[in-house]
Amino acid sequence: MLILLIIGVSAVNVTLFSADSALYSPQFCQMRNSNREGKDWLETIFALSEKGRIYKSVDNGYKWSDETLVLEKMGINDWFYEIQTSPANKEVVYIFGKNGTGIKSEDCGSHYTWFTFPSSLSDFKLNSMDDEWMLAFSNCERCHPPFNKEVHKSNDGGKTWQWILSAAMMASWDKLIDSELIPDERIVACHLEYNQSRVTYSDDYYNSYKIIHNNGTGFFQTQFHMFVISKFQSAYRLHVAPAFYDYAQMINISIPFDQQYSYTLLDTESESIFLSISHNQTNKKLTNIYTSDFQGFKFTISLLNNVRSLNTGQCDFEKIESLRGVYIANIYDHEKLKVVKEADLEKYKKTVITFDKGAIWHPLKAPATDVNGQQTHCSGDCSLHLQGRSVSKIYRESKAVGLIMASGNIGLYLDEKSINTYFSRDGGLTWYEIRKGHHIYSFGDRGGIIVMAKAKSLTEELLYSWDEGQTWDSIKIPKMIVTSITSRSLYINFIVTGIDEKRKGIILNVDFTALHQRTCSGIWDPLDPDSDYEFWIPTNYENGKCLFGQKYRYTRRKRDAKCFNQQQHDKLHFIDSCECTIEDWECDYGFYHKIDGGPCVPIASLFEEDEYIDILKPPENCTGTYMKSQGYRKIVGDFCTGGVDLDPIETPCQEGLQQSLSNQTQMLPQISIKQEQKFNESVKVTVNTKENAGTQQNNSLFIGILIALIAFFGFMLWKKMKAKEMLEVKKDYYSNFERGERISLREDDDDGI
Repeated sequence: MLILLIIGVSAVNVTLFSADSALYSPQFCQMRNSNREGKDWLETIFALSEKGRIYKSVDNGYKWSDETLVLEKMGINDWFYEIQTSPANKEVVYIFGKNGTGIKSEDCGSHYTWFTFPSSLSDFKLNSMDDEWMLAFSNCERCHPPFNKEVHKSNDGGKTWQWILSAAMMASWDKLIDSELIPDERIVACHLEYNQSRVTYSDDYYNSYKIIHNNGTGFFQTQFHMFVISKFQSAYRLHVAPAFYDYAQMINISIPFDQQYSYTLLDTESESIFLSISHNQTNKKLTNIYTSDFQGFKFTISLLNNVRSLNTGQCDFEKIESLRGVYIANIYDHEKLKVVKEADLEKYKKTVITFDKGAIWHPLKAPATDVNGQQTHCSGDCSLHLQGRSVSKIYRESKAVGLIMASGNIGLYLDEKSINTYFSRDGGLTWYEIRKGHHIYSFGDRGGIIVMAKAKSLTEELLYSWDEGQTWDSIKIPKMIVTSITSRSLYINFIVTGIDEKRKGIILNVDFTALHQRTCSGIWDPLDPDSDYEFWIPTNYENGKCLFGQKYRYTRRKRDAKCFNQQQHDKLHFIDSCECTIEDWECDYGFYHKIDGGPCVPIASLFEEDEYIDILKPPENCTGTYMKSQGYRKIVGDFCTGGVDLDPIETPCQEGLQQSLSNQTQMLPQISIKQEQKFNESVKVTVNTKENAGTQQNNSLFIGILIALIAFFGFMLWKKMKAKEMLEVKKDYYSNFERGERISLREDDDDGI
C-alpha cells in the first residue's frame, strides 16, 4: 500500500494496488450490516482483470485481495470473464469462467461455493425474483444466423441445466416479473417456428407459449412498453404495446415516413419516448430523432440528422438526469449534407441542446472566456460543440442538480484535434472552460468534489476541485494511463483504475476524508450570507423561468463552499404555475421545427417524397366538421393553463380538403417563434374563426371547391401510380444486416469518462 500526500494542504490518502493486467470496471455488491451500527449496508467491490483474475475490496478500495488465490486453494482453476450481482439479492454474486467453472457467493465474497456448467454456455441472465434462476445461451449448429442460439435454464444456481428453446435470436426474463400480475418464470423470446420468425412469451419454460407478434425480428422491453420489430416483404416496422396489456394488441407506431432502416431507443423513462430512426438505406449513421405522445404510439420529428455510430449503434444523444426535459445531442450540418461526400461528414458535426423535451433545439452558448481569462471571440455561427456517445460521453450525475462536464471545442464544428474540458452548473445553459486538453472525470459528494486526469495518455497526476472547476489542486500518482474514475454519488473517495507502461493493472483509492473536516451548514436559510447553500431557479434558453408550465427552485451547495454536503438530494420547492406560451407546445405529428427557430411546418416541405402522410386533409368519410391540427401539440407532462392555445381547430370537411390540396405545394405561413406577441394575436384570431366556423358559408366558393376536388383526386391517383412504380424497383437491403444495425438498445455506464 502506498500513501501519497499533497504538499502544502491537508492530506489526501492515496492507496495503490497492482494487478496482473488491465482491469474492467468495478462491480459492487452490498451486504447487510449485522452490527446494526452506522450504515445499513456494507459495500464490497470486485474487479476483474483482462487475464481472468478476481480482485476484491471490503473497505471502499483501500485494500485489495486476489480472490483467485482463495479459489485456487479450493482446487478451482479457470480464466474468469464475468461477474454479476444478483438483481434478486444484493448479497449474491456469480462469477463465470471460460472453462465451465461457476462461482457463487451468498455473502459478497466472504464464502464461496462452486459448480460446473457446459463450457458452451454464455451470456448468463439472472432472474430478478429468485437468485438461483438463470438463463444461458449456446450456439445452434443446425440453425442459420441470426436465429442460431439455443436457450437453456437453471433453477438451482447453475448446477444443472435444461434446454428450453432452439433457433432463437434473443431471449430474456420478463422485465415486469417483480409485479404480482406477471409470473416469476415468464420469458420473452424472438425465435423461428415453422420457418416463421415470431416474438413470444412463456410462463412454463416454453412447454407452451403465446405469440406477441408474428414476423418479429427483435424486441425491447421497458417498464412501460414492449417494442417489437417486424419484417413484411422488404419493409421493417416498429410496434408498441403498453405494459401489462395484452401483447396481442400491439400497435404500429405512427411515423410520417415508410422508409425505416434502423431503430435506437434513446429514452423510455420519461413521460414520452425518444426514438432514433434511420431513413437512409445507404448512410445509417444519419438518423432522425422522434418523440412520442403520452401513449407512446404517435411520433413526431424532434431533431434531424442526429449522429449515430456504425460501430456501436449508439447515438450522440444524452439525457441530463438531474433536470427534467434537458437533452444534449450532436447533428450533422444539414446544409453540408447536400454538398459533401459521406466520408467527410464527420468534419461537420454540431452540438445542440433542448430545455423542453425536444420541442425546440438550440446551439450551445460558447464561454465568453477560456480557462486563462482570454476572450474566446466566438460569434455568429460559432458555438460550443461536445463529444457524444459515438466518441466519448457527456458526464452528468442524477443527484448533482444542473452539473455537467464534457469534452469539446469552440468553433463552427466539432474538432477532435482541439478538445478541451468544459463545465456547466445550470443544466447546459452557461458553460465554462475549466481545463485545456482532453480529460477523464467523475463527481463525488454530489458534485461537491470533482476528480479528473488526462485522457488516453500517460500521466503522473490527478486533479481535483472543491469549487466546481474554478481552482484545481494536483495529486502525484505513479505514471499510468487512467481508464476509469468511479465514485458513489454521496462518497468522497474515488476508485481510479488504469494501466502502467508495462500494461500492468493499477487500482488507486483516493480518499478526501481528511482534507476538509467541516460539513456544510445553513441549508434551512440559504439567504443567510454565512450559509453554504443557495437558491437556484432553472431557466430555459431564453432565461424564462417557466418550465413545463411551472416555476420551481432548488436549494443546493454554493460553488465556492468548501465543505462536505451531507444532504442526499438537493431540495426542490414549487413556486407557481404559469400560463401557456409557445414554448409549452411542440410540433404535432407530421410537422417539424428548424434548428434555428421558426414555426412548425408540414414535414412534406422538408423531404421531396411522394409518399408522405398528408396530415392536413380530413379523415376518410368526413361529414360536417373535423379537428384539424394547427401544427402543434402540448408537450407531454406540461402543466401550463390558459394563455396560448394551439390545440386542433374544428374545421368544415370541405374547407379542410381545399386547404390540404393547397398545402401540398405551399408551406404553412412562416411565423417566428421569437415574435410571441404577434403570434399570440394570430392565435386569438384563429380561435375566433373556430368559434364562427360553419356560420360564414360563401356559396360563391362552391365552383372553386368542385374544381379543387377534381384536381385533388387526380393528384392522388398519380401519387398512387408513382408509389407503385417506386415499390417495384426497391431492393431488400437487409439480408446481410446484423440485428444490432436495425435496433440498438441503450445501456448507460456510470463510470467517469
